[in-house]
Amino acid sequence: MSDARGVLRHAKHVLLDFDGPVCAVFGGVEDHAVAARLRGPLSEHGITVPDEVASATDPFSVLAFAATVDESTACRTESAFRAEELDAVRSAPQTDHIDTLLKKLHAEGKSVSIVSNNSSAAVRRYAELRGLSPIVTDVVAREPADVARLKPNPYLVDLAIRRLGADPADCVMIGDSLSDVQAAQAAAVPVIAFANKPGKRERFAATQANAIVDRIADLISD
Repeated sequence: MSDARGVLRHAKHVLLDFDGPVCAVFGGVEDHAVAARLRGPLSEHGITVPDEVASATDPFSVLAFAATVDESTACRTESAFRAEELDAVRSAPQTDHIDTLLKKLHAEGKSVSIVSNNSSAAVRRYAELRGLSPIVTDVVAREPADVARLKPNPYLVDLAIRRLGADPADCVMIGDSLSDVQAAQAAAVPVIAFANKPGKRERFAATQANAIVDRIADLISD
């Protein structure tokens, strides 16, 4: 496994996941409550929700199920989820040291693209609220028609690279989930796994990520 700072130093383009590396989207809102609100309209439309979805605390589990029902259900659920995200990012706690890292990358002339399963609208709103828009080169995130293309599907990572006109080898993905690692690897992009919760370092160790860090500060030179 490589040194994380060395991997980052080599890259010309940084692909950064949003929820985790940048902020805790539902850090100010209970995600299980969001999942429950997304489930409500499904039952109202007479849709039988499987037990694993009925007990899910992750809103993405509800969105993934809705996408298997039909296009109308998927669109309604995605729209409701987007509205929840737009509200949540107003109070989303920022990840420690991410401001410093973003400014450092910008000063070094590296591009920063946020590549996220969260909605594009929510990512852009957060960037505007936090004054990050001038630093973020691009936002490649969930659009209403893209539910099936979310990470671990490499679609968003591939799209970010195409929009940059870059070579995958000149990029690096920083993400805090297995789906980030899997999407980056499928797109042939080096990946730094952010083990921001207990147990993640052990799970990431089996993924052959190029590097693992426990804190964003670990990516900032002294």
